This record gives sequence, structure tokens and C-alpha cells, in this order.
Amino acid sequence: MKAVIFVDLLAASAFIALPSLASQPDPSKEQLPAPKEVEPGVFDVPLSLPKSLESRRREFKGNLLEAQKRLRVLIKNNGWSDLNKTPFMKRAEIYDKKVDYDNHLYEIEPALRGKPIPTTFTAGIEQDVFFAVSPEMVDKVFPQGRENDSYIKLIQHELAHRLHVRIVKGNEERMGPVWFYEGFAVYAADQYRKAAPELTDAEIWDIVRATKRGSYIQYRTVFYHFLKQHTLKELLEHAGDADFADWLKTTEKAS
Repeated sequence: MKAVIFVDLLAASAFIALPSLASQPDPSKEQLPAPKEVEPGVFDVPLSLPKSLESRRREFKGNLLEAQKRLRVLIKNNGWSDLNKTPFMKRAEIYDKKVDYDNHLYEIEPALRGKPIPTTFTAGIEQDVFFAVSPEMVDKVFPQGRENDSYIKLIQHELAHRLHVRIVKGNEERMGPVWFYEGFAVYAADQYRKAAPELTDAEIWDIVRATKRGSYIQYRTVFYHFLKQHTLKELLEHAGDADFADWLKTTEKAS
């Protein structure tokens, strides 16, 4: 399993996977009830808020609904509507204090207890629950990522990971390398449109071949580079192949 994916807004990076955490619901635990479907593929997810954020319930509920609606457009345009018949999340929790967010992580993954959780861990989906810190905290940690509707896009990004899992029929190893599956989520959420830099061919290939997690703002540029070379369907089909990078290289068209 590739692991649950958390938002890690370190410098120009935005997301990190913790390999010790399972991204699928634990069958040994009581499963959450499905939320009400208010539109095709859009669900009214129960929301837990601290008292300090309760006055903003309508705002957060609206963000959760809007993120689903936006992702639904991508889903419909690519013929994936069958993958959106059940919710990608069944509950949402927003925290106003980082310590409460961290305690949630410790609760769902006891192996993390006793280890410091970086301040840059700010959102994720685990056991059908979307959980995140407030928009203000996200902006404070990662000011480079500020853009119109950045919090909606953050939610959309996390939902896109769950969509990707369904596209590969639950085989997360088929999601491809980090730059690709994170690039897909950035693409699906239309993040960093103005912030994405121009990269030379050499810089693009350095990112493709990199073994360490890099900049998610740069991942947008890399993903779109190859999207000009291939259809999204082709990229998704080949991303999990061991020779994916070689395939990209041999099929690359001259700039």
C-alpha cells in the first residue's frame, strides 16, 4: 500500500505520505455511515468543529461541497462517474489548534506516539475522515500556496488521491512515482496555476528521476509537460509500470 497521504507544506513541498498508515478503512473497526447525497456525486458530509470555529460552519460546509462539485467535473469529463457513486469521505474534522490535530494523528496511528509531528502536517484523509487545520493555519505555514479558493483546492487535492485509488482499482502501487500521483492531485485540484515555474527539459527530468520528495509547485509544471505529450488516460495506465520513466523518455516529442 502506498499509504495515507497527508499535507506537508514544507518550503515548496505540499504533501507527504506516511508509509506506516493504511489508507483504506479498517474492517475491524465500526464503519462510518454514508452521508446523504445532495447531488449526484456530492455528499453532505458531517462536520466536527471546535467552538472557536462553530460560527463558520456554513463556510466550511460550503468548502466541502464545492470541492466535491469541482472534482465531479473532472470525473465526468473523463468518464469516471461510476467511481463517484460512493463518497470519498464520510466525515470531516477541522481543528483550530495544531495540538488537537496532532492528537488525532496519534489516536489513529499509535506508532507515531512519542514522535514529534512536524508543524507542516496540516491535512489528510484516513479511515474515511477528512481532517485538517484551519485555513489561516495553512496559509501561515505555506504562504507560497495562497491563491483564490486555496482551502477548497486543498480539500479537492485530498479527494483526488482517493479518486486515484479507485482509478487503479485499489492497487495503490499503480499510482506511480511521487511526482506523478501528487502531480495528478495538483492537476485535479488546479493548484498553483500562477506559482508554477517554467522548467528546462533537464530540470523536468531531474524531478522525474529524483528519489526524494520535491516541490509540489514544480510537480504541476512537470505533470502538465507530460500531459502535452500524452492523454491523461495513457499517463494513468502507464504510471505504475516499472519502466514508466523510460516510456516517457522514448515517447517524448521534441519541444
